Amino acid sequence: MSPLSNLTVDIPHSGALRCLISCHSEAAEEAHPEMIRKSAKVDGTGPQNPVAEDELLVLGARACHRVVGTFRSNSYRLVSLNARTLEPIEAVWQYEDHDQSVTGIDFFDTNPSPPLLVTSGKQRLVLSRSNIIGNFPALCALRNDQKLHAWGWGENGGNLPPRLACLRDIREVASSMAAFAVRRAKGNVLAWGSAGNPSSCVPEEIAKRTDIVALYGGAYAFAALLSTGNLVTWGLKETGGDLPDRIARLSDIVHVQGSEFAFAAIRKNGHVVTWGHPDYGGALPDDIGKMSGVVQLASSGFAYALRRDDGSVAVWGRIAPMPERIAGLRDIVDIQGNAGAFAVRQASGQVDGWGDFTWDTPPAPITEYRDIVHFSPTSDGFVVLRANGQVDAWGAGAAANVPDTIKALTDVVGISTNHEAAVALRSNGEAVAWGDPEAGGDSSNVAPLLQNVRAVYGGTRTFVALREDARVVAWGDAHKGGTGEQKALYRRIAYSRKVAP
Repeated sequence: MSPLSNLTVDIPHSGALRCLISCHSEAAEEAHPEMIRKSAKVDGTGPQNPVAEDELLVLGARACHRVVGTFRSNSYRLVSLNARTLEPIEAVWQYEDHDQSVTGIDFFDTNPSPPLLVTSGKQRLVLSRSNIIGNFPALCALRNDQKLHAWGWGENGGNLPPRLACLRDIREVASSMAAFAVRRAKGNVLAWGSAGNPSSCVPEEIAKRTDIVALYGGAYAFAALLSTGNLVTWGLKETGGDLPDRIARLSDIVHVQGSEFAFAAIRKNGHVVTWGHPDYGGALPDDIGKMSGVVQLASSGFAYALRRDDGSVAVWGRIAPMPERIAGLRDIVDIQGNAGAFAVRQASGQVDGWGDFTWDTPPAPITEYRDIVHFSPTSDGFVVLRANGQVDAWGAGAAANVPDTIKALTDVVGISTNHEAAVALRSNGEAVAWGDPEAGGDSSNVAPLLQNVRAVYGGTRTFVALREDARVVAWGDAHKGGTGEQKALYRRIAYSRKVAP
């Protein structure tokens, strides 16, 4: 079994446990998508397939290992619904390469590379591995045929190098600030992106390896997990690209979290190790280094936090001291960081937070909620999803002000965020956005296309929606990939497929 099997403990619960010729021919097809579009309506308003009684519907974005700016979300919630009633139904969730499974109406994805099996009664869906990811100025998609497609700011990853364009065996994509790295089926890695970002060039000694099983992005460096449980890194030395010998010798690493200036890793024994800039999380205090039972890591712009299996959290780096009211909690099930703050969700459905500014602490009525099932960071705030299908937010920035029309919704089942905007995914498949208009908060130009959506992925100032009919819609900053429907991906990328249970 892969070392990643140990990540099954890192699931925050809510409720129940829950090529040349082929390249030329495909290029011609991508230039004329109408050749394969047949009779599909371009406005998304055509007749829909009838829904069978009790048919399984799954919504939500798969996890990804990336850093886009000064923070990253590490909480990705999927939900299972009855496609006819749009009510939650219990399902069994299992990674394709794992023996273990969990049962529940939702699932927190921590492992982006294997397909995810979701079974309810006689219905089973196989969710594709994480297939849309952004870095700071560009976006990349992993197609059904395991080929890549990139767009956005060309010199920072939006232009796919010819040496990668014809590969058909990509298993995972990770990103740094201005580069992408991919893992192939045979266990080797490749990277591309900004010449000014050292993470875009894989050293020869690492490029020769064929035993890499997972990739993790920091802002200026990448870490790769080997089948032996060891790590290798490359990129800017000061931010984690130079792996210390004391960590390189370890053979029991099960998970890694990158940040802007450092990396942290969980060992099989539940302890944490760190490296990178010592002032911004790369130096682990002795008392935290002795802690065991660590099941989750989170990063802010200049600090790290961990969650233990006893429901407690600890923090280190450059961040305001954790308040005693949070330090004493023993029921924390999720922790997230934004640029300068951390927030926690409790088993009771409450949230709390702290940081460098007064707005980092949630105000009333958010502090009074007892039914929060998920939350996600923007650069200066947090967005929360309640069990009653409503959303709210706190902090600074445009995304902290949820429009009344969106606050009034009671059928939201998923939330996605980027630096300055947020998207609510409704149970009927409609995606609605708010926040900075230039960063994806205004989706009016693509609103007719934001129907039948299965997942929404956030870039830095963009969003990408993956629809049930294999259409991909991007909006937000056009320079960073928010350029509308990606016709080159039509019917070449899917959220899920049906199989016999």
